Amino acid sequence: MKQSAGILDNKSLGTIVSELKGNISGGCSLSVVSALFSIYAYDELSEDLSKVSRFRLLVPSDGDGESFFANLCGNYLDRSLRNRLDVTRIARECSEWLKLKCEVRELPSSVHQNLIHLSHSSNDEQLAIVGSASFCTDGLGILLSEAHHMNTCFRNSDEAHSLIKWFDKLWASGKNNNLFEVNLQEALSLIYSDKTPQQIYFLTLFNIFRDFIGELDEDKIIKSQTGIKSTQVWQKLYKFQRDGVLGAIDKIERYNGCIIADSVGLGKTFEALAVIKYYELRNDRVLVLCPKKLRENWTLYTVNDKRNILASDRFNFDVLNHTDLTRVQGMTGEINLETLNWGNYDLDVIDE
Repeated sequence: MKQSAGILDNKSLGTIVSELKGNISGGCSLSVVSALFSIYAYDELSEDLSKVSRFRLLVPSDGDGESFFANLCGNYLDRSLRNRLDVTRIARECSEWLKLKCEVRELPSSVHQNLIHLSHSSNDEQLAIVGSASFCTDGLGILLSEAHHMNTCFRNSDEAHSLIKWFDKLWASGKNNNLFEVNLQEALSLIYSDKTPQQIYFLTLFNIFRDFIGELDEDKIIKSQTGIKSTQVWQKLYKFQRDGVLGAIDKIERYNGCIIADSVGLGKTFEALAVIKYYELRNDRVLVLCPKKLRENWTLYTVNDKRNILASDRFNFDVLNHTDLTRVQGMTGEINLETLNWGNYDLDVIDE
């Protein structure tokens, strides 16, 4: 190696991955300070890393290391790599390599620079790369990064010798109870282990609805001054039905519409009645459209009838049949279709 220093920006001025591939040789030692570690970065360098005699990974973490473990399979930039569907193989190979060659320590504080240090015991040559890039695909320049990286590469200089001394000092102060290393192996095992059909099903549901999880903040969605929580229909709802009502109101307010598609027997009618009551309490006019044979299922809640268990809520919505949409005259209950002001409804509820 020549005694010189240079800039690596993972673009026109050179990439870290090329520098590592050009300098890793048998028996060398690799020391890394990085808050992130990607198995896809390992996979790109796996042939070279197999030559390393010792790999020390120091993970700065002023929290619980959540970001470190969340990024083992890369970030959104690694989607094309994940689409190759070989994550199981890579995670298993990475796990075996780490067991064979790697020591991992957690530093319970933040470090504002990342470091990659390569030393050759045979000839005392050293290479040090210090800067913004972490040990992941975009950090090493394997994939084009959207960020502007600034890394300085020192080749066998006094700075390279000084940086390994700095690393050794941090390494000595890092936790050495093997707990972080155990957690890393467990995280990798979770990636490459066989999954049950139930786990796959739940994971699929999570990824479909992940953007909505935690959004049902009752106080933010419904206006408490309407008094909806004190109504009889609200009190009769189960917790899962209240969540359905909150979700429906939230989507109506966001997208001007919603479909309640619970299975048979889970109380879709009562959920719809709670939504109707919420909008009635806001002085909105509500229309229910339903098949003629189901008409009484709805009109029952608007009249003074012993069977009306929600009589105290005094529902006041109109009910029309689906077939009334094609009529221009005639009566439906007390409603004269010829003079009906169709455009005066604020909320339409359609029962299939």
